[in-house]
Amino acid sequence: MSTYSLICTDIDGTLFRDDLSISARNRQALQDAIQAGYHVALVSGRSASNLQAIAHQLGITTSVGSFNGALTLSEEAVILDQRPIDYQDAVLALDDLAHTELEFFLYTNLGWYSQGETRWHEIEESITGIKGSVAPLRELEEHLTGEETPLKLLAMHHDDSYISRMTATLEEHFSGRLNIFNSHPNYIEILPPSAHKGRSVEALANHYGIDRQQVVVIGDYFNDVPMFEAAGLAIAMGNAPQGVQEKAHRVTASNGEDGLALAIESVL
Repeated sequence: MSTYSLICTDIDGTLFRDDLSISARNRQALQDAIQAGYHVALVSGRSASNLQAIAHQLGITTSVGSFNGALTLSEEAVILDQRPIDYQDAVLALDDLAHTELEFFLYTNLGWYSQGETRWHEIEESITGIKGSVAPLRELEEHLTGEETPLKLLAMHHDDSYISRMTATLEEHFSGRLNIFNSHPNYIEILPPSAHKGRSVEALANHYGIDRQQVVVIGDYFNDVPMFEAAGLAIAMGNAPQGVQEKAHRVTASNGEDGLALAIESVL
């Protein structure tokens, strides 16, 4: 009998192949886990609505940890944990971003906003299937509805080295006020200081009434490390950077070799 009850998986670089497709084996492994009585959660920097759409595509019902831990929902879409970004801190960050070459979006519980329909805007719509709104981000507070809560900022650039430099600059400017990290070599995530993937794992374990030792997590990048630290078994993908693999208990195959399915099969 397995000692595990909850499986939390990352999406990009883990569930998805590099071409954003899902293998039949990965799909089957997740379905088998639920059939065997496991709880499954999709934990990602993506929005909750996008993760719910992915679960539907997989033919399963899951809880979700979205926006890298800023919003966690049960299978019934009940809010288990929410960490909004302070709007004034967001405005200060937007001021910094506006003086760089970075492009940036603001995500809320209801949608996302950019400053224009640029190539990055088109890529985001294509990847998520969710249409973004265009609005001057410094004036965004006037556009948000009463039920709309800002949850994260995302900045991006095609040059990895520029992303590294700007990440360090933003971390220096907002130390202790915002959680700033890379979820991909071309992306900078900007969240409230208390938001990270580990929070989603903790909220889900509390929701299901299980100990952290009963949690399996699977991921491929540095933003998955807080998730590793909140679980009993952390499995890194074979395509993960060495520094991420060193933080895990095990390493599975890559996302192009059904590494997620192999990880799940090993604990069923």
